[in-house]
Amino acid sequence: MLEAEETKEELSEDGSKIGIESENQEENILEPFDPDSISIESKVIAMDTVIRRLEHKTIQLAPNFQRSEVWDPTRRSRLIESLMLKIPLPMFYVAATEEGAWEVVDGLQRLSTIRNFMLGDKEGKKLKLSNLEFLGNKFNGKTFDDIENDPSQVRLINTIRETEMRFTVINPSTPEEVKRNIFKRINTGGLPLTGQEIRHALYQGNSSDLLIKLVELTEFKNAINKKINDTRMGARELVLRFLAFLIIPVDEYQSDMDRFLSNAMRIINCMPELEHKKLLNIYGKEEAIPTINYNNIADIEKMFVQGMLRGHELFGDHAFRTSLPDSPRKSPINKSLFESWSTILCTLSEKEFEMLRSKKKEFFIAYKDQLESDAFSHSISRYATKKTSGVMMRYKVINKIVTDILVENPDDN
Repeated sequence: MLEAEETKEELSEDGSKIGIESENQEENILEPFDPDSISIESKVIAMDTVIRRLEHKTIQLAPNFQRSEVWDPTRRSRLIESLMLKIPLPMFYVAATEEGAWEVVDGLQRLSTIRNFMLGDKEGKKLKLSNLEFLGNKFNGKTFDDIENDPSQVRLINTIRETEMRFTVINPSTPEEVKRNIFKRINTGGLPLTGQEIRHALYQGNSSDLLIKLVELTEFKNAINKKINDTRMGARELVLRFLAFLIIPVDEYQSDMDRFLSNAMRIINCMPELEHKKLLNIYGKEEAIPTINYNNIADIEKMFVQGMLRGHELFGDHAFRTSLPDSPRKSPINKSLFESWSTILCTLSEKEFEMLRSKKKEFFIAYKDQLESDAFSHSISRYATKKTSGVMMRYKVINKIVTDILVENPDDN
């Protein structure tokens, strides 16, 4: 067995461990790209133009993409106070779509606050300023309409409307891998954006909605034996790993987990039709389009629930971990084990799973041997989990463990 090393865990926004093993985050761009296709612009845009884009929804504020809970009224109010005091706001980062819309990757809370102050929230309710630090005597309790309708505040209103805001715009011709790599370099609150935070911002649609739904399922929470702090979307990435390897055959995986997961989200966004033109747009060339096992979101959700129920039934509180039910301690969730065990278990027939469950003693002997072997433990380690060889190895080993149990009892299948 490989020499043991301290298990590193992913962290939440507040720095606490979330119970999921971390992986080596370095990703390489595996295929060459045309440097001329990279198109990045820095733009200075007047507030009035930003407001017009918000009104027309050509700036898309992904409602579930945020590091922490929605800003409280004080924090929102003090952002508006910064505008009043002519204090420059930090850079906004957006990805432009082919249709000309902007998907906000960094700056969602600031733009949401500006929208709520000047236009109103989804219900049309406008932000009422409170707890201002410097201008409270004048403007606490005031809305934008109150200030705009005050003849003595014409200059202030002009100051707000003429505020210049700085945007970095990644244009649609920029390759997806390059685009994601650029956004990985952004720091928000001192922490770089995670891969899933970036994917969530860039690929809104069926996939982001499905991930939000699945991480809240009781079956998922029971299987992982805790509620994961998902402020940095660690739980959503865990579930996405299942979805990706369920939808796309494992033997079509190549050594780029970020691309694999991103493409899975884009495929789910095209469901159920999966038009060839859209798939070609995702993969760039005909021969790169993979086999797609499932295209019905309701069926995928049922498979996920099945995988969670069976994982918990087989492993108990140690599901998807390197520790076993007889272990004195419980290790963090291992992403590789989560994705491989859940996809394999959910595709077994009822008879096959019952046979596996009835042969737990033999099963755990075989599984423990593999967990203690160098080859398998390396295939689920933080260094090899994303490599093609590691992925193929763990699926091969786990499938063999299951198959050997079933083959030994052919009359029962």
